[in-house]
This record gives sequence, C-alpha cells and structure tokens, in this order.
Amino acid sequence: MLFSQNIDPNQAGKPKPFILVRPFIAVWHWLVPPTQAHRDRQSSTARLVAIGLLVTGCLTAIVLGFMYARPLHDQYQNWQAEKLYQEARDLVNNGQGVQAFQRVQEAVKMAPENPNVVRMNAEILTMARRPEALYYLDQLDRIGATQENDRVLRVRALMSLDRPKEASELLEDVLNKQVPTDQMMKLAETVWGKSQKDEMLAKSMRNYAARHPEDHEHALRLARVEIMSGKSLEISSGIRRAWEVADGKDEALGLKALELLDSSTDLPPDDSRRLIERLRSHPRASGWHLVAALSRQVKLEPSRRSELILEAARTARSRQREDLVPLIRWLVMPPQNEYLTVLSLVSEDEAITYKPLLDNYLTAITALRRFPDLERLIEDPRVGRILSHTEHSFYRAHLAYVTQKTAEETRAALIVAKNACDIEHRADLLTLIAQYAEERGHFDIAEEAFQAVSRDSKQERAGFDGLIRMTKSNGNTEGLLKAAGEAVRRWPDDIRYQEEFLYANLLTGREVELAFSEVQRLHKLQPKDYQRRLMVALACWRLKDLRTATVFLNDMDLTGGHLTPGQQAVYAAIAKESVAENAAEVARIVLKDIDPKARMLPEERACFNRAAQ
Repeated sequence: MLFSQNIDPNQAGKPKPFILVRPFIAVWHWLVPPTQAHRDRQSSTARLVAIGLLVTGCLTAIVLGFMYARPLHDQYQNWQAEKLYQEARDLVNNGQGVQAFQRVQEAVKMAPENPNVVRMNAEILTMARRPEALYYLDQLDRIGATQENDRVLRVRALMSLDRPKEASELLEDVLNKQVPTDQMMKLAETVWGKSQKDEMLAKSMRNYAARHPEDHEHALRLARVEIMSGKSLEISSGIRRAWEVADGKDEALGLKALELLDSSTDLPPDDSRRLIERLRSHPRASGWHLVAALSRQVKLEPSRRSELILEAARTARSRQREDLVPLIRWLVMPPQNEYLTVLSLVSEDEAITYKPLLDNYLTAITALRRFPDLERLIEDPRVGRILSHTEHSFYRAHLAYVTQKTAEETRAALIVAKNACDIEHRADLLTLIAQYAEERGHFDIAEEAFQAVSRDSKQERAGFDGLIRMTKSNGNTEGLLKAAGEAVRRWPDDIRYQEEFLYANLLTGREVELAFSEVQRLHKLQPKDYQRRLMVALACWRLKDLRTATVFLNDMDLTGGHLTPGQQAVYAAIAKESVAENAAEVARIVLKDIDPKARMLPEERACFNRAAQ
C-alpha cells in the first residue's frame, strides 16, 4: 500500500499522459524526482545513475568545447571578415580607397586565410604599388585559392614594382595557358609596349590555339589579332582562320567571322565576292550586313553603283522596315553623300512615321540646304510626337547654326538643348551636343556637357575623355586635375589618364617628388616617347636639377606633332634655363614655331612668356 498509493495530491483527477509517453516520463521521474515525496522514495541506484549521467554530460560538454571551440571561433571570425570585406568593396566602388584599406586590414587580422579578404588586400596593395602585394598573392597560393585572374593581378603587381622582366615572363605563361581577355590585352600593351604587344600576344595565342583546336571563339580572336597586325603572312593566316570559323556550324560565331573578314581592307577579289554572297545569304544577316555587302560590291563594280543601290533598296524593303535604315544611313554618310537618292527612296510621309528614317531624312535635307523644309518638319506636330523635347532642342540648335544665325543665338540654342538633356537624362544625346559644341568652338558648353556625360555609367569613359580635352581647351587646369585624377581612380591601368594627371601635377608644381618617380617609371617602359621625356625633364626642372633636365630635352623632334603647342612652350622654358651652351637659341627656335594664339593651359602660357623674355 505504501508504494501503490498516490503521494501527489495535485495529480488527482488529471488525465494520464499519452500511453507511449508514459515510459519516458517514468524514467525521467525515476532520475529526477518531481516532488519532495518522490525524492524521499528515490532509490540509491536511481541517485547513482542520475549523478553518473550528470558527470558524463559535463565531461562530454568539456571535451566538445575543447574540440569545437576553435573551429566555431574561426567560423565567427570568418563571418565578421566577410562583412568587412563587403564594406571594403562598397567603399572601393565609391572611391574611398583609404577607408577600404583600413577595413581590409581589420579583416585580414580576423581571417588571414579568407581568400576574398587576401585577394582584395593584394588588389589594394597593387594599386598602392606596395611590395606586400606579392606576399598576399603568395598567401593565396599557400591556401590553394589562386584563380586565373590572380595570376594577371601578379603581373600588374610586378609591373607596379618595376620588375618588367618577371612580369613579361609570367604574362607569357598566363597567355599560353588561358584564353586571352580584353584585360590581358590591355595589360600586354603595358608590359611589352605597343611595338611588341601584337607579336608576343600572337605568339601566346597561337600556342593556346594549337593545344585547343576545338575552341573556335579563341581562333576568331587570334584571327583578329593576325588580320590587324599589318603583316602580309599573318593577315593571310588570319583570313584563313576566319573562313574556317565562318564555315563552321555555329551561325552566331560564323557571322562574327564574316564581320571580321569585312573589316579587312586587303581581302583578295575572290574572297570579296565570296564574302558578299555569304553576307547576303546568312540566316542571321541584318540590314547592316546587307549594306556591308553592298559597299564591298560597289568597290568591285563602281560602274553599277546606281543599279546596286536600287537592288539593295528593293531587298531591304522586302524584309523588315528596320533593314532599310542601315542603307539610308550608309547613303547619307561620307563618302557616299547620296542625299538625293535618300529623298527618292524615302518619302516625307514615310520618314515622319519612323524615327530612325526621320533622323537620316533630316540629315539629307540639311546637307541639301533645304532649310525651309527642315524648319517646317521640325515644327510639324507629327514630328513632335516622334522627337523628344531634347531632340527638338538639338535640331533647333543645329538649324540655328546651318542658317548662320548669330553666335549668341546658336549658343543659346545649344544651352537649351544641353539643359533639356540634363532634365531627360539623355546621355547619348548629351554626348552629341557636347561634340557638336566642341566642333563649333563652344568649349565651355562642351565641358559642362561632357561633365554630365561622365556621370552616366554607360558613357562615363567618353565623358571623361571629352572632359579632359575641354578642360585643356578652356585653360581649366583645376578641372583637368580633378577630371584626370578621377579617371585614374576609376581606370588605374589606363596609361593615358596617368599621363594627363602627372603632367597637370607637374605643371602646377604639386606632389612633384611623387610625380617624378611615376614619370620615371613610365619613361622606362617607353624611353622614346617624347611626351614622357618632356615630363621627366619638367619634373627635374621643378626639382632644380637643370643638368638632368637638359639630358632629357636632347634629341627630341618637335616638328612631328608629338607635342602640343603648350608642351612646346614648356620645352622652350626648360631649354632657355638649361645648362646647354646654346640654350637661348634653342628656346628662340622652338618659340618661332608656336602660334601665340594657340590654346594653352595658364601654366603653359606662363612658360611661353617666360621663354620669350
């Protein structure tokens, strides 16, 4: 009765647990009594088993802690490092390199074997031209995380450390084992120079092609390099490779091969006729390919020009309307200038219903000086429904120029068109307006337009190119420094931007010591480049080292258009103060060939005046 009675009055009247759960509850209560009464009745065996299980659990937890604490800690550190890596990547994209470097250093301390962190650290150190970049690239090798692009990064690191021989050997090995990319081709020009690039690149690409004959895309790349080489034997080899790709089963790649063959100016007549036929019959050929065939056939048979154009027009009309546009565009472009033919093929009513035809139709009537028709069409409500406000503004500016309105009226129309582009965010038209203003001497408007274009992600490079040109035309040295500096930050491997930035710094006397080491490095890569020699001389002049500056001025040809008038003025100023015996005479001869009215930067103008004193 003592062991069968209910000692827990709280359980009286409560339903019993599910039958399958009861054994587990009984075992739990046997080991861990739920009440004091149960504890008083617990046996010694149950107490020993409970204590044993508790001790075993504690020991197991301690052992597992020793075994897995470090891996868990490493995983946490790796997770934290990945977060810092993402922050650093965002900072780099936003142009905050210093902050990104700090984040990466924190990440490296947390996870020294995280491939993303190590790789990014190597990238930043390469841009900073620090030798530690090679250590972190070696670290990628040690942890077995080296990728194809890491070997290319090593080439860049070696070049930044003035180790061109090692960089050349490594790049050649990379090109022999990997499919060359556009990045590699640009790097090849930096490593080998323009003269050696094509030869070394073609050699590496041939080695790869011999080992991978099934890679038709690479064969087409090699064909392009050979055709563009300018050497007769290589051109013949490139044409043969291109035809092999064109005759393959891949229609898209075959059409690219036909486009490459069409770009060759040395195609034999038989190959030209074969190409004409293939361009016309290719299942993926568009109107542009029909025009390419027409252009080539007109050169072969100039006496049939009119007949061929009409035949091409009939072919284009039998297909989609879009295929007529390339033909009309070809007719209005030099050297064709077939404006009357355009008007005979496209009616006014047809032009105002389809914008691509309208653009070329307006070009044709403008070239024929039918300005009343041009003005009438621009103001036509039907045209207004096709052209945007920006396009209308551009045509009005163009109309103001061709009708010889005053410079103020043309300028005002260009400003209206530029502002309309800004409002509608039309970077494509803004580029046209910038070029239009540049060609007509409105450099300040062009500079503002190119500044806006540089903020567009798709055309930023064209924007920076134009902005650098316009800042120099406007004599805006501060603008040049800012534009070139930003371009260097975005495209650190582009030598042109580096040269512009270094030249502007040396002209203004800023960071001369740093610029001096950089121009020396560039000069070593291409010692016969006159602009680089002038920059070294300018750096020495700024550092009061006239003897070295004089050495770099020697044997420079100023008559071949290698230097701008402003750079010639800098040459004259340095030459006049050089240690050469005939320094004054040299400066006078150089100044004689400089147009005093030529556009120069203020610092270049100061050098001109200094040399003329």
